[in-house]
Amino acid sequence: MLPLSDGQLMLANIWTRLKQFYCGMFCRYTKADKAFAGSYLNIQEMALFNQLPGFEKKHSVVVARKMLEAIHGKHEFDERKMAKLGLLHDIGKVLEHNSIFTKSVLVIMRFFFPGLYDRLADGGENHPIFKRFYIHKHHGEVGARLLEKIGETSEILSIIAKHDPRHNPFGPETPIEQKILNEADSTY
Repeated sequence: MLPLSDGQLMLANIWTRLKQFYCGMFCRYTKADKAFAGSYLNIQEMALFNQLPGFEKKHSVVVARKMLEAIHGKHEFDERKMAKLGLLHDIGKVLEHNSIFTKSVLVIMRFFFPGLYDRLADGGENHPIFKRFYIHKHHGEVGARLLEKIGETSEILSIIAKHDPRHNPFGPETPIEQKILNEADSTY
């Protein structure tokens, strides 16, 4: 397969973002999704997870299910750990308090105006107006800190903290679980 041109990559990125927006608007977090999440998360994790807006919970359930599909029949993987990673990877976003529309603005800025997004995010940690940019950009690290407070394992924390390849590019020491998470996350 030939590599995509810059224009083709941009169109593919736009198409992916449009599909994400559509799913955020119309895909619903169902009772079956809740049962799925509850079968892998403990009470404290579920309490955090339930603070996410419905569209983020749905996204996390889809990512977890994609991860389980990716490891199906591969006995070297811990199914519970993989499901937890998928379900909890965006848990830092509980502090954003976004609607699908405010999240869309953040995503558009991140992908199409990265310089401005980075300036707002990097200066936003203690700024009341731009804090959601900071949390959006650093939600992996924010989520790992939240999960650490409830006693999550260090391996889960490490992968969640670094699950954004734009901030933490893959290296030779990148766990395969993180690569599977990032692949599942990037397709929904």
